[in-house]
Amino acid sequence: MSRAAAGLSTCRRGSAVASYLDGPRLLKAKTGLLFSVRVSVSAVHYPNPRHLRAFVAVATLRSFHGAASTLHIGQPALSQAIAKLEEIVGVKLLERTTRSVSLTPAGEEFLADARRVLESNERLLQHGTDWATGGRGRLSILCIPSVAHRLLPNVMRLFKARYPGVQVEVHDLPDPVLRDRMSRDDGDLAILSLFDEGQPADHLLPLLRDRFRLVCRVDHPMSRQKTVDGAAVAAQPLVMLRRGTVYRAFMDGLLGESAPPLNSVEVDQVATLLGMVEAGLGVSILPGLGCPSPALTSIVTRPLVRPELSRMLALARPERHLLRPAGEAFVRVVLDFLRSSEIVLPEGVEPLTSTQEAQQRFFAAE
Repeated sequence: MSRAAAGLSTCRRGSAVASYLDGPRLLKAKTGLLFSVRVSVSAVHYPNPRHLRAFVAVATLRSFHGAASTLHIGQPALSQAIAKLEEIVGVKLLERTTRSVSLTPAGEEFLADARRVLESNERLLQHGTDWATGGRGRLSILCIPSVAHRLLPNVMRLFKARYPGVQVEVHDLPDPVLRDRMSRDDGDLAILSLFDEGQPADHLLPLLRDRFRLVCRVDHPMSRQKTVDGAAVAAQPLVMLRRGTVYRAFMDGLLGESAPPLNSVEVDQVATLLGMVEAGLGVSILPGLGCPSPALTSIVTRPLVRPELSRMLALARPERHLLRPAGEAFVRVVLDFLRSSEIVLPEGVEPLTSTQEAQQRFFAAE
């Protein structure tokens, strides 16, 4: 029977590690070659990390005494580990005399691979730990555009500094689209608007109170007022988003039963709304986070009173399962950010303090 038919393969002396990684026993023949006999995987005994660490320590320090001290084990236990490793591999790896320790040719090659295996084990364990603590993974954040534009960049900067191994996708979406996607568990976390001022559900964690403000040109008569009455706003030519948006719902609430003035303008996007206001086509109302930056000096905002309109912004998780560790880490970064003394929120926006109990409910699945 040929060697191939017998399942034998040859390798030069010193290439024991390649055969070790395949799981064969090594036999020494008279020819000076090492033969690897392939056996069933269930019958193969592999070195464990303790054996490999013992070997690498001895090979590196060239001393059983030094290796035992480094590993905090006795020399008899170290010698047993080396003997067991050589038994499993089937080849002598170390030459030991009363004065020195040296590597055999097979040991020289085995050392490089043993180090590689131990490093791979460390990476594997570290990656698992990172996943468990939020240090690695993927995170899909659904966020209303005003928050995505004004707050999320700073939150993301802080999060990426703490968790650089997490890949984050941000989807800035209108509230109705965002809610639909969250209802289908299409996202890990969402930042959305709340309209019910009662006790939020367990899967919601309030973050901010965002009050609506008048938005008008800097030379508009209302710009000279410290506060603006809602009824006075409703009587002005208005620039409004179309029905179906959250902002329009608040505008309709301000108008009540009254129809918008005939010379009002309806648009689809907030950027367009601001352009129309800047052109003097009317005034509008926007929440603080939706208002333009003070850098835009042609437009000013004023607090809206009688009625005072506001929305609550909250974090939302899927109702039916736990947050992933990366999601929990993101939530904690958001809370840290809102507690920071360095945070500068737009006018009309204030953080809401959630109790420890509310946070615990939020992190727990039903």
